[in-house]
Amino acid sequence: MPAANVLPYQIIAGVCDVYFAPVGEPFPAVDAAPAGNWLPLGHTDGGITVRHAQTIVPLRTDQVTAAVKAVRSEEDLEISFAVAELTADNYALVLNQVASTPIADGGATGKVVNMYRGGFGVETLSLLVRGEHLSPEGDFNLQYEVPSCYQSEAPEAGFTKDEKAMLQCTFLAIAALAFEPGSEDADIFGVLRIGTQ
Repeated sequence: MPAANVLPYQIIAGVCDVYFAPVGEPFPAVDAAPAGNWLPLGHTDGGITVRHAQTIVPLRTDQVTAAVKAVRSEEDLEISFAVAELTADNYALVLNQVASTPIADGGATGKVVNMYRGGFGVETLSLLVRGEHLSPEGDFNLQYEVPSCYQSEAPEAGFTKDEKAMLQCTFLAIAALAFEPGSEDADIFGVLRIGTQ
C-alpha cells in the first residue's frame, strides 16, 4: 500500500499503476478501486511519463521579421513506461493485443503469443493510470483517464544475465469515439482527475 501523502501536497513523489480495459469501459471514480473489465498491467520500472506533444506553426508576413501568429497543427497525448512483468498476456497486449493461447504440447503445457501483429489493423484500448495518494490537493488519488489509445512504439525485450527483461511501451491517445469533426470536445483525449476529498 502506498504511503500517505504529506505536506506540501503539491510536491508529488510516488509511482502510478497502469490498468487497461476495452474501449467504452466506464472509468472508476478517483477514490474507488478499478473494477469491471479493468485489468492491472502489473509492475513497471523506470516510472511513467505523460507527454503532451504538439506542433506549433509560426505564421509570418512580408512586413515583419517576427512571427505574427501561431497555430497548432497537431497535438498528441503519449503515456510511456516499461513493463517489468513479462507475462504472455502482457506481451500480447503490447503487440497490438494479439492472441495469447494456452497450449498442450505432448506432456508440456504453456502459452503461445503470436508475434505477427495482424497486418493493417491497429487495436485500441482504454488506459487508466492511477496514482494513489498523489493528489496535489491532499492525501487523495489522481488518475489519467484515456478513453482510446494504441501502442505506438516498437517494444523491445532484452534478456541479459544481470538485468530484468522489460518491454518499453508508448501508448498514443486518439480521438474518443464520440468525437465528431469540427467539434471542440475538450475531453477527446480523456482527463486528468485529481481527488480533493
